[in-house]
Amino acid sequence: MGMSASQARLLSLQARQSNLEYQGQQINQERTILSQQATALYNSLLSMTVPTPPSTSDFTSVKYTGENGATTYTFDASDVKPGSDGGYRVTLGTTEYGQSLNKNSGYVTTTQGTEKVYGKFVTRQTYGSAGSSTSVHVGYNMGTQAPTGNEKYMKSVPGSNYSEGDSVYILQDGQFTYVTLDSESAASIQDQNVYVLATDGLYSAGNGDLPVGSEITQQVEGDFEEKNIAKDALQNFYVFENGVIRNSTVDDFEQVAGSGTNVEYRLKDGVTYLWKNGTTEDEASFTLDNNEGILIAGKTPYTLKEAVDKGIINQTDYEGYRNAIANAALVSSTGSTGNNYYDEDDFYLYVDDNNNIHFALISDVNDGSGAAVTYDYIANGAYTKNTEYDYAQLEFDVTSGRITSMTIPTTYDESGKPLTYTTIDLEASTYTDETAYQDAYNQYEYEQYLYDKKQQEINAKTEIIQQEDKNLELKLQRLDNERTQITTEIEAVEKVINDNIEASYKTFSG
Repeated sequence: MGMSASQARLLSLQARQSNLEYQGQQINQERTILSQQATALYNSLLSMTVPTPPSTSDFTSVKYTGENGATTYTFDASDVKPGSDGGYRVTLGTTEYGQSLNKNSGYVTTTQGTEKVYGKFVTRQTYGSAGSSTSVHVGYNMGTQAPTGNEKYMKSVPGSNYSEGDSVYILQDGQFTYVTLDSESAASIQDQNVYVLATDGLYSAGNGDLPVGSEITQQVEGDFEEKNIAKDALQNFYVFENGVIRNSTVDDFEQVAGSGTNVEYRLKDGVTYLWKNGTTEDEASFTLDNNEGILIAGKTPYTLKEAVDKGIINQTDYEGYRNAIANAALVSSTGSTGNNYYDEDDFYLYVDDNNNIHFALISDVNDGSGAAVTYDYIANGAYTKNTEYDYAQLEFDVTSGRITSMTIPTTYDESGKPLTYTTIDLEASTYTDETAYQDAYNQYEYEQYLYDKKQQEINAKTEIIQQEDKNLELKLQRLDNERTQITTEIEAVEKVINDNIEASYKTFSG
């Protein structure tokens, strides 16, 4: 290898060596980023809280029961608070009958989105049914065999014999069509033959007579009849406007008959409705003008006042639901002055696919958990009515620590201080709130599902990072091997150059 060639090879090798070192630095930088990502995933895994299943002991308490005449009182330790004048404030439950709310077991999903409603688009002109159909004579097919005797046949006769209002048969495409002549058609047949049905036994092919075949009839529907709609069925109709639907109100219909609860309505002209008839042939999105697009079990929720304004419930239902919420006496918080209870403004209601109404606490829907407990209306069932008594006195068993009797006020003076008392003997029993425990366990399973899902996502991302790092490590190893080979070759080329220089100096110095 000559001096110039050696020098060029050396420069090429040095450039390749520099490029390999640069690639190695880039790979190390990528591996550093992957390491940081893996550390972040690991830290997020460490920050996750493992869900803990509920213990039945957390939902087990000592329940006290006492009777005063026909009234049975119940309470547990959580219902006892410090009261006035050194006494106790006790919330006593009594069994009542009437309107209330029944808490359902389990949860329903709460999401952000737009409700979809399925059914059939109808108008006043399409919501109804046709009258009874009738069979109408249209004509006859042409026959294939000449008639014998007095069988039916088509006699060819001059059209000039007939005028407007007469009925004849006209032959078209092998069919005898029965027509009643108007002025125009009567004029058009004056110079041609038409046909009449005959049975006179005078059939003559030479006259242009033709055999007749099977009769042709056509089913004709009766006149369209509009359907009336009962007031309770108006909730099955939504108004369709600009690609979305909204809840209909009574004003969207035309009253046609009846009064009071027997009033009936019809659809209005010029309005398109979505009729929720159990089919899925048509679909529309719901107009969400409230609650920021929150859905409960896929349905739009409303406050009780909104539901009345939109015609979802009537005023009678509204009053019944208000009473049910008040009678349920669901505790929202407990302060120094006693319990605070949820009222109608604390609830959403929504309508399921079967037109059943359910309730959910607004705070439960908006807590970000994605699930909420629901309540159903009880028209005339048993429920627990809670009443708070201040100035109560309690007697305890010194051995077991349990309450043996309580003394509660029965009458009060003008300032609210007790005037008379009654003492009630109590029986203690261990009670487990199975409904509350099941609710807590359902919540645990939901949280466990979220935990497992998050853990699986982290593990999957970590596995991808590890595979990418392994690929980079193999690539770096290949670069290191190539760099070692190039370093060795550089040393050899440098030796050749040095030998050439040394030989050159010796030549010229000799």
